[in-house]
Amino acid sequence: MPSWVPRIDTPRRALEQQSSGPLSGPSVLDLSFAGLGVDGLFLEVSCSVAAWVSFYDSAAARTADGARPIEEDPPLSAGVLLDLRFSAETSLLKLAPGSSYSNGESPLQQRLWARLRTEAAGAHTATLAVLALVLNDSVGG
Repeated sequence: MPSWVPRIDTPRRALEQQSSGPLSGPSVLDLSFAGLGVDGLFLEVSCSVAAWVSFYDSAAARTADGARPIEEDPPLSAGVLLDLRFSAETSLLKLAPGSSYSNGESPLQQRLWARLRTEAAGAHTATLAVLALVLNDSVGG
């Protein structure tokens, strides 16, 4: 007898936001997004402060990318899904069609990892938001 599986409506649009507590000076924040499914398309990303934002397919990829300078491109198989730079004047970036993501963990997870490197000199808070088209929520085989 098959077990009951809840209905998940995909594809669907999802907006998830992460906010920091009080920060002082340039800061590095490791974030994870749990509401964007397993696979999808980035539609928009917004950030409330000047920052460099990277998205990853796994926690290990985020850890391995920790020392990469902003001027350097990651290796193709490094698990870096998207690199964005927000200036003080740019708080919202609409992404090109085909900017996709997929969880790279084994077993799969409904999670997307990010690193936010703020550039503000004084006291500040940071808010990062992702609008995505979720294509797959399922982690089961």
